[in-house]
Amino acid sequence: MDVLLCAACGRPLTRPVRLLPGLPDSPSWDGLPGPDGLRRAPARMPRGTYAADPLPYGAPFVPAPDDEEYDGVVPGGKSMSDERGLLVSAGPRGTWVLHPLDAAGLDAHPDLHRHIGCCGPCGEYGANRLCPCGAEVAIMAGDCTTDHEIRFVPESVRVTTAPAAEGAA
Repeated sequence: MDVLLCAACGRPLTRPVRLLPGLPDSPSWDGLPGPDGLRRAPARMPRGTYAADPLPYGAPFVPAPDDEEYDGVVPGGKSMSDERGLLVSAGPRGTWVLHPLDAAGLDAHPDLHRHIGCCGPCGEYGANRLCPCGAEVAIMAGDCTTDHEIRFVPESVRVTTAPAAEGAA
């Protein structure tokens, strides 16, 4: 089992979690509110697990490659458009993806723009969760248009082995 620590101050940011060999597929969702009354997809990651996403995720967004080179797969599964045309994520690669309830003690970012979304934060505007020391460490996504997950930015965290539980044999 591992724990993710803030790279700036060393504070634990997660409960003990087990690394999965790959990122699970997004769960299917009917678009209706869940048992908690919120309109968001089920969490992508099972509780107590984490995985690395090799694709870029979130901000910044850049123009998609020319049609000749672009295979139609949107890096990070996210795209948007503006006056420049179709945009794709050029955000951090290798984000650590966890169930949102496996994160511990994070604060909301004071820049409210980073929390934009219809039914929750969409995760497209950069890190929106802070370590109590003030370091930007994670991107929470829980909108009706996104997977429900928290992604730790690899440059902002360290992975370490969780201390053994007392009394464990």
